[in-house]
Amino acid sequence: MTNAANTSAVATVANDNAQRQTTYPRLVTPKAIKEGKNKNGTEFVSFVGEYTRRGASKPSTMLHTASGKSLQAIREQLKEGQPIRVFGVFETLPATEDRSESQVYRIIGLSVPRETTPEGAAAAEMKEAA
Repeated sequence: MTNAANTSAVATVANDNAQRQTTYPRLVTPKAIKEGKNKNGTEFVSFVGEYTRRGASKPSTMLHTASGKSLQAIREQLKEGQPIRVFGVFETLPATEDRSESQVYRIIGLSVPRETTPEGAAAAEMKEAA
């Protein structure tokens, strides 16, 4: 087995074992924003976010959280009642004595249009040149 083939086989195994989470974009309007620190001392924010599901006519609400780098990315735009475009993943909060098991949307960062990202700008320039 050549060195390149060996590296390829190792990469395939590593990819098969890795868990991948699908991220979902969302336009959310924060309400009842609460800030604090977790037991490790990392700042976090949680809020009830109002959003409209695809194909639905009325808005839904869900608990949203952000901490660390994702909180820093959205902090400037995070104001009560002001919609922000974010992306994140769904996680399950385990049940405790005080609450039942529920889902939470963990924000990973701001969602920006492809045209404003460096990769998107390069692709747009290539389309114009063609």
